[in-house]
Amino acid sequence: RELQQIIVDSCRVPPTHAGLLVDVYRGLTQARAQTRIFEASHGFITLRDLFRWANRHATTKAELAEHGYMLIAERVRTAEEKTVVRRAIERAFKSPRGIDVEALYSEERLRLLPEFQALQCPGVAWTAAMRRLFILTALCLRFHEPVLLVGETGCGKTTVCQMLAQAMQRQLHVVNCHQNTEASDILGGQRPVRNRQALVASAQAIISDVISKTFDGAPLSDEFSSSLLAADSPESLRRAVATLAAADPASAQSLLSSEEQMAAAGELLARAQDLFAWHDGPLVQAMRQGAVFLMDELNLADDSVLERLNSVLEPSRTLVLAEQTGGGALTAAAGFEFVATMNPGGDYGKRELSPALRNRFTELWAPTTTDTADLQMILAMRLAGIADAPACIAGILGFVEFLGQAKLLQHALSLRDYLFWADFVVKTQSCLDARTAVVHGACLVLLDSIGTQGSVFAA
Repeated sequence: RELQQIIVDSCRVPPTHAGLLVDVYRGLTQARAQTRIFEASHGFITLRDLFRWANRHATTKAELAEHGYMLIAERVRTAEEKTVVRRAIERAFKSPRGIDVEALYSEERLRLLPEFQALQCPGVAWTAAMRRLFILTALCLRFHEPVLLVGETGCGKTTVCQMLAQAMQRQLHVVNCHQNTEASDILGGQRPVRNRQALVASAQAIISDVISKTFDGAPLSDEFSSSLLAADSPESLRRAVATLAAADPASAQSLLSSEEQMAAAGELLARAQDLFAWHDGPLVQAMRQGAVFLMDELNLADDSVLERLNSVLEPSRTLVLAEQTGGGALTAAAGFEFVATMNPGGDYGKRELSPALRNRFTELWAPTTTDTADLQMILAMRLAGIADAPACIAGILGFVEFLGQAKLLQHALSLRDYLFWADFVVKTQSCLDARTAVVHGACLVLLDSIGTQGSVFAA
C-alpha cells in the first residue's frame, strides 16, 4: 500500500495502474526467491524500474502491460527468463489475450513510429531483430531514459543509435571506450592554449567591425584606430579606450555603446593570455547542445570513470564539473539523450557493469541475428546486382548450417562476418564467378582466422 501511494504521488498515475505495477513487482520478487533464475544479489526488477515504468504514463491497461514487457523482459538474455516475466505481467493484469510479442515489433507498428517516418535510410534491411531494437530504443529516447544496448559484436547496436539521431535531427557525439579511457576524454579538461594568434585576430576583427559601424559618418582618427586595433590583451584594450575617453569623451561613449561586442573582444584577448583553457568533452558538448551522446563499449572503461556518469543518468540529468574553475553544476539542455552500448561480460575479457550503474539504464538485450529469413533479407540487399545471388545466398547459409550441425562452430557467425563474406563476392565479381567467390569468401571469413582469438571454430 505504501509503495503504491508513493508511485501515485510521485508519478501522477491512477491508483489502479500503480496497484498493477506493485503486483508485478511482488510477483517477480517471489519468482526470484523460489527459483534460481535470478540471483538475489542482482535483483531482476528494482524500484527504479518501477518508477520508470510508471513515468511512461500509459493510458490503458494493455498499453501499460506492453510497456512493462518492453522495459523488463527485453533486458533478459534467455527465452526462459522472458517467459517468467511475461507470465508475471499477464497474471497481475489478468489479461485474457496475453501480450502479443510479435505485434509489438511488427512492420505495421514500426511504420507508425514518428522516428521511422522521419528516417531516410533506404539501404537498411528491416529484419525482425532490427525492427525490435529500433522500436525499443526509440521508445526509451522518447521518454528520455538512458539506454544501455547489450549484445554481441555486429548486431546493429551502433547503427540503431545513428539512425535515431538522424531521425530526431540531432547531432551524435560518440566516445569509443577502451581500457585507458579517462574522465577527461568524456567530460573535457584543461588544455594548453595553442591558437593565441587566431584569438587575437578574432578580437581585432570584432573591434574593427565596431569602429566601422560606430564611426561610419565621422571616421575615428588613425591614431586612435591603430591603438585600439593593436590591443593584444584586455589591459591594453582598456588603456586604448581610456586614452580615447580623455581626448574625445563622445567618441569613447559611442564606442562603448557596443557593449556586447567589446565584451566579446575582451574575452577573446583574455583567453589568448591564458596558458591553459577548459575544453568541453563530448558528453559536456552534447549536454549543452541538447544532442545525442553515444558511449560505445561502455564496459571497457574503468569503474572510476563510469561512476562520474551516475548523476547524468538520474532524472535531473546534471553533472558537476569539479575540474573546471567556476564550472559548477551543468544541467542537460532539452533534447539531450544518453545511449551506451556494450558486449556481454566475458566476451574477450569484457566485464559486466556494477549494479549501481546498470540499474540507472533501461537495458535492452540485442541477440545475434541467426534467423534464416533475416539473414536472407540482409544478404539479398548486399548481393543486389549479382546475377547468381539466390545461389550465393543458399550456398553461404547452407554451409554455415552444415558447420553448425557438425558442431564445428564455437559460436554463431556475427552479422559482420556475413557482410564481409557478401562484400567479398561483390568486389571480386569482375575477376571471379559468383560461386568461386563464395568459396574464397568462406576461406577469408572462416579459415583465415583459425588460431586467433576471434576464430569461430571450436578448439
